[in-house]
Amino acid sequence: MKKNIKEKLEKIDKDYYSLLLEIGKAAHEEKLKVYLVGGMIRDLLLGFDNLDIDIVVESNALQLAEALTKKFPNSELSAKHDRFHTAKLIFNLNGKKVPVDLASTRQEIYEHSAALPTVTISDLKKDLYRRDFTINALAASLLPEDFGEIVDLFNGLTDLKNKKIKVLHDASFIDDPTRMIRAVRFACKLGFTIEENTEKFLKTAIESKKFDNLIETIRGDRVKIETRYFLRQVKGMFTESNIKSIVDKLIDSKVYKLISTNLKFNVLPELWNATKYIPGKYENQWLIYFALFMKHLDHEKQFNIMKNLQLTGNEISIIDKAFAVHNRLTNSQQIDSIIIYKELGGLPFESIILIESLFAQDKKIFPLVSEYLEKTSKIRLEMTGQDLINIGIKEGKMIGEVLNKVLEKKIKNPLMNKQDEIKEANEILKTIKL
Repeated sequence: MKKNIKEKLEKIDKDYYSLLLEIGKAAHEEKLKVYLVGGMIRDLLLGFDNLDIDIVVESNALQLAEALTKKFPNSELSAKHDRFHTAKLIFNLNGKKVPVDLASTRQEIYEHSAALPTVTISDLKKDLYRRDFTINALAASLLPEDFGEIVDLFNGLTDLKNKKIKVLHDASFIDDPTRMIRAVRFACKLGFTIEENTEKFLKTAIESKKFDNLIETIRGDRVKIETRYFLRQVKGMFTESNIKSIVDKLIDSKVYKLISTNLKFNVLPELWNATKYIPGKYENQWLIYFALFMKHLDHEKQFNIMKNLQLTGNEISIIDKAFAVHNRLTNSQQIDSIIIYKELGGLPFESIILIESLFAQDKKIFPLVSEYLEKTSKIRLEMTGQDLINIGIKEGKMIGEVLNKVLEKKIKNPLMNKQDEIKEANEILKTIKL
């Protein structure tokens, strides 16, 4: 019996549903076969929200893209690649910008392991066969006559039911080693297990003598993208009870070797702290998790890993600044709220969260950094340099020195008002030779 997800599609946002209907009608008018593919189908079947619309068209996606721009005059063709037979449309639906990716069904041929594939137009079966896992190789027709009917050529529905991550062929990880990271990511995200043979293929690829050559062949940005996807989902995956099992999956699978063999994972308290304090959808949260795996390394090794992963200058700076402050505070003989204020002032938010996480097990420094984030960082003087001039100090570096001393007092006594600050400034002046 064929499975149909029309009823599930009817329950998504009505504008998205109407758009899918119209895409199917447009394809029918153009005599094209069109399918919804990818994560949206998987997540619909699992009961998760996912409105990322990926469309494949048998033979000619660009023809359908052109027809849709005529059907929806307010739509925008934001990208078009004749070579890869792909297009990206942005639809304006009742004030919502809805992106839709369209691609012709195609086949990918890898000339050698880890290479970018050569793409040729093909049929739906070969298009689905190039997918990473069976649960992502499902398609649903959007044509009016069989709208929502699932095409399952590789038993993806069975693997969804059995909660298995399974590749489509035994050379999958050799063709694209970044799939190793994706396998662990989906297993952690969905609570699935990696199918027995798939796990063997994964470990065989990692333990292969060719593995080092594979790593050298993969572009660093591809590994970075997969690493970022994985770590961005960490906040949603981690709980205090399962954090160890997720990290264990990273260790057991050995997929971290794609990034570096020097990474260490004995940082569970630090990871859990970062998970608790990073805002929900914070753009660079993944960077904090990643940096924690390098905390035991010297700067040279950290830098080499970041460079190989093609981190941006800003991303490297965020991590470098955090580790520099961490080292200074670790080696400091005296730590108090004033020193913390001076060290953390002006740092990027991500650097401060990373510093706090690095000190998650330090009973002295951790509370001070937490206090800085919650309270101390917000402390500001109400008085200004002009107030000091008004009480008799000449313009110059003395003004800055007095303001700093008053600020130190206020850090210890945050309830000081402007009058208290000026009074404190007068007391300080009595001890300074003008």
